[in-house]
Amino acid sequence: MAAIKQEKGRFYLGDSELPDAEVTFRETDNIVIEHTMVVEDKQGSGIGTDLIDHVVAYAKEQGKQIVPVCTFAQEVLSSDKKYDGVWEGPL
Repeated sequence: MAAIKQEKGRFYLGDSELPDAEVTFRETDNIVIEHTMVVEDKQGSGIGTDLIDHVVAYAKEQGKQIVPVCTFAQEVLSSDKKYDGVWEGPL
């Protein structure tokens, strides 16, 4: 798998302008995940979850909680106890 890259407010795979997958977020007192996108031919491969895991690691480094506005992020974060304590429950 290609390396996940980071820019301000996002993690992505592929080209910066036309990524194969990306998760976008904004930082306040928390990290608000706004959107997750994976191109159709790569969906179901786990890339979206990998991107969310990168946001989780980043949030832990920053000492911040995650607020998932994105429904995919909310599904991932609520699907496994390993995410307990890093996100602020369902909106």
